[in-house]
Amino acid sequence: MEATPIIGASLMIGSSIFMYIVAFLAAMAIGGYLTYRTSPKRKQRREDKRNSER
Repeated sequence: MEATPIIGASLMIGSSIFMYIVAFLAAMAIGGYLTYRTSPKRKQRREDKRNSER
């Protein structure tokens, strides 16, 4: 009977670590998507600037 609170606590800690990993991966995916989405716009802007100088 004494082991059950320890098991419960370790499961809680394990799930919180898992949640942190999931949140980190989600943040990385969102950040990567945003960078990927904005980089073509920057490239286009750079090309427009280069063309207008000529």
